[in-house]
Formats: sequence, structure tokens, C-alpha cells
Amino acid sequence: MGLDTLVLTIISMGLPCCLLALGVFLSFRILDFADMTAEGSVLIGGALCAALIYKGMPPVVATLLGMLAGGCCGFITGCLNRFLKIPKLLSGIITMTAAGSVALMIMGFAFGSPFASRVDIEASQTIFSFLDPAIFKGWQEVIVEGVIVILIMTLAYFFFGTEYGMAIRATGINERMAKSQGINTTAATIICITISNSLIGLTGALMAQVGNGFSSTSATGYLVVGLASILIGETLFGKRSFRNYLISICLGSLIYWTILDVLTFIFSVPADLEKVIYAILIVIALCLPMLKKEIKKRFTRKKEEA
Repeated sequence: MGLDTLVLTIISMGLPCCLLALGVFLSFRILDFADMTAEGSVLIGGALCAALIYKGMPPVVATLLGMLAGGCCGFITGCLNRFLKIPKLLSGIITMTAAGSVALMIMGFAFGSPFASRVDIEASQTIFSFLDPAIFKGWQEVIVEGVIVILIMTLAYFFFGTEYGMAIRATGINERMAKSQGINTTAATIICITISNSLIGLTGALMAQVGNGFSSTSATGYLVVGLASILIGETLFGKRSFRNYLISICLGSLIYWTILDVLTFIFSVPADLEKVIYAILIVIALCLPMLKKEIKKRFTRKKEEA
């Protein structure tokens, strides 16, 4: 793998994960909802998008339907929690577990069989094929993903600055206070979890097209990828404002994939051992806030002694 290919791989994998990190951020940080649905939403979004493209549907429509499918997963999780009073963590686990079997059925639909574990698609069938490869020389994926990420981040910034967006944020900060202000916290929770998982489903749809296919194991570990991206972004770039937070999440996602791909490239790590690197990077990301605090404390102490 040459340097150009490595850079393209890092950016083309990192950009969809900006949307994943944003989705996880909305549930875990904005709403304070420990949502475990993420891997199920990635799986459903990617499987449906790949299956529909394989059956001949236009890639833009398939991508949007993959996004919608992820949103449906979030809607189910929200309803389980708010209407059936199932704990937040367990609601997400139930949806994620069911999504595994549903994804197999969706991929089976592509071949006219009950179940399938993988669907492959041609590069010429993806959303990136609208750009001429002769002109853009392999950067089609990055350009299309970049436009999508910028559009979604801009919409998120403006939406959560509106009255209803602020109501959702208030629900996450203090639900009792939000109720006392006349906010329908049940609707706010379900809507936020639906939006969150729509973005995660869109990540799966884009990943299916980047990888020219999707399998039943393609979504494994993506929840922790989203969490690690948030932690890295928070620690290195801060969270002074909502806009700063959104930028930090994107940069954290790109840094995560840079470290992962560079380590894989340098040490020629087999695909079966990549999960070990995932785990190590998660540990590092979790330790970053503590390390930052310790370094700041030591620096302050030395300054006072001087």
C-alpha cells in the first residue's frame, strides 16, 4: 500500500465515522442516553443499502433508505424505553440483538433466499460513481463523503440551536426541569434517538459502498469507535461550544482512523487481529482525559515552584 492509498483509506473510512461519532454523541452526550443500538443500526443501514443496490435500486435512494432503517432502530429503542419502561441500556441491547437476524434476512432478500451473510456490489453501482474517476483520480469517495459530512454537521448545528433542539438538550441536562417547562420529554427522547441512529445507519450505508459490499460482521466494534472518536476529540480539541464540539468529534474520528490505519500499515497486522488494535486505542482514548489532567497539574506545579 502506497502513501497515497493510505491517505485515501484513512479519509474515506474516517469521514463516515464522523457521522457515527455524531450519532453516538447525540445519544450519549446530548441526551445522556446510554444507547447500545449503534452496531445494530450500522448493520441494518449497511445491509439494506447493499441489498437494494444489488437489486438495481439507485444508490442515492438506497443510501437514504439505509439511513431511514437506522432511524427505525433508534425509534424502536426509544419506544421500548419510554412506553414499556425498559431500562435505556437494555432497550438498546434488545434492538441491537434483533438487528443481527433482521440484517441476515435483508441480505438474503438480495438473493431471493431466507438468509445471507454477505452482499457484494460493484464500484460502478455506488453513490461515488457519479463522479468521473478519470477526473478525480480516486478521490470520488472522499469528495462525496466530505460533502455529506459537512451538510449533516451544518444541519445538526442549526437544528440544535432551534427552540426544539434546545428542548432536546434541556431534556438531556435535566429531564424534570424540562418537564416543568412544558417540554414533552418522551417525544424529545424518541426523536433524538431516532436522529442519532439515522446518522449511524447512514454510516453503515456509506461503509457498504466504500467496501463494495457488506457482511454480517461488518458492524462489529463500531459503537466503541464512535465513543473513542468523541473522547479523543474532547481531550485534544475541547468542548467550549456546541460548534467546537462538532468539529472536535470530526477531528477525533479522523485521528482515530489515522492511528489505526498507520499501525496496521506499519506492522502489517492481519485483519483478524485488527480488533486488538481497536481495544488498545479505546484504552488510550479512555486514559487521555486523565493523562491531560495529570500533565496540566504537573505543569502548574512546576510553574508555581519556579
